[in-house]
Amino acid sequence: MSISTEAISSAMTVHTQMQETAARNLANAATVGFKRNLAVIESLGRSSSRGSSSASSRIDFSQGPLQHTGNTLDMAVNGEGFFVVNTPKGTLYTRAGSFQLNQNRVLTTQDGYPVVADSGEIQVPENAGAISVSDKGEVRAGETVLGKLKVMAFEKPTKLAQAGGSCFRDNGAGPREAAGYTVRQGFTESSNVEPLSELVRMMSTLRDYESCARSLRSIEESAGRLYNWAQS
Repeated sequence: MSISTEAISSAMTVHTQMQETAARNLANAATVGFKRNLAVIESLGRSSSRGSSSASSRIDFSQGPLQHTGNTLDMAVNGEGFFVVNTPKGTLYTRAGSFQLNQNRVLTTQDGYPVVADSGEIQVPENAGAISVSDKGEVRAGETVLGKLKVMAFEKPTKLAQAGGSCFRDNGAGPREAAGYTVRQGFTESSNVEPLSELVRMMSTLRDYESCARSLRSIEESAGRLYNWAQS
């Protein structure tokens, strides 16, 4: 494959990856606590100005807008930090605070994962009174303190890996107790995806892909004509 066709094929692969990233973001635009992915283009060529390239993705951890729901068990972290949850896959971290009580009246995520507090899981007794949450995550039922939600931040958030839904796994990110945050009861954090921007990105990359495809067809047709001429 010539340098030009290799570069064009590489660019088409990059545009496909960018399309997939934008499509995944759009699909999760309404997912509570979702963090969008950004496609990062990396040049692989060294000997040519039209060298190959590839696209990787990184997570944009910027905060999404807080949405008032009025639901007692909805909570949002305003500022840095993640709620901590126990799962069959180990400890995970999430900004999706649309919590619920399971059959044992334990506070869990929508997926049924128990939310971690300083004293372990938070279990709400029957008829214990109204549930209230302080700005630092202390959960009360009436006058009874049930525990303080763990909120963790990371020295290297780029080391967090998506673990399905709005959860993240620590791959050496360096967890520490968060500071400078408040917990907002009755709110959830919306996705930080901007649907219009993702739609524009998808249209732009589609046009670029189609342009590359036309160029590749033109090169192949020219090569075919040259080959036929050489054989005649």
